[in-house]
Amino acid sequence: MRKRILVCVTAMLLVLAICASASAAWIKTGNGKPANGRGGPGRNYPLITSVAYGREVVVTGGSKNGYTPIMLPGGSDEVWVLSRFIVNSKPGKYTPSSKTSGKSTSSSAQNAIYTEFKAARWVIPYNVTTYHKRSSGTINMRWAPAKNAPLIQSYGPGTTLSVLCELKDWVQVQDPETGKVGFIRHDFLQR
Repeated sequence: MRKRILVCVTAMLLVLAICASASAAWIKTGNGKPANGRGGPGRNYPLITSVAYGREVVVTGGSKNGYTPIMLPGGSDEVWVLSRFIVNSKPGKYTPSSKTSGKSTSSSAQNAIYTEFKAARWVIPYNVTTYHKRSSGTINMRWAPAKNAPLIQSYGPGTTLSVLCELKDWVQVQDPETGKVGFIRHDFLQR
């Protein structure tokens, strides 16, 4: 009888540990389209599913190669999506910034972001430290590689971050403490 109780208690603790390690999040893409769910952490893995903009997901592990493993609530299959599409609060309804006759107009900010992404190259992750010319200055992590992109978090000088991808003037970084992924201009970082 004691063995059965011990097995039941152990099983319940295991289930609670798994639930505690998973965290709820949502999908937020920059264009309102679904995010690709892949079979592993990279573009070379097969596309398994598409995860709709605004869909609640459960983060099941740590990021790798700029991808994070997730599960849909109630689902049993784990898929990997780009970490930058995972946010901690439910996004509002997607509305494009401007439209003319059904087609999005291209702005200089959008062109700058496109130019940055065209120059992107994946790297073996390495650590950097935030740096600012003024000791009281803050360094902003943004959702996209543009000065007017939404702010994810601000850091003071001396914070250690992990670089996932290098672009022309920006780098994609991950905060090892919070798991947040975003973009910082490379002139505010030093190796």
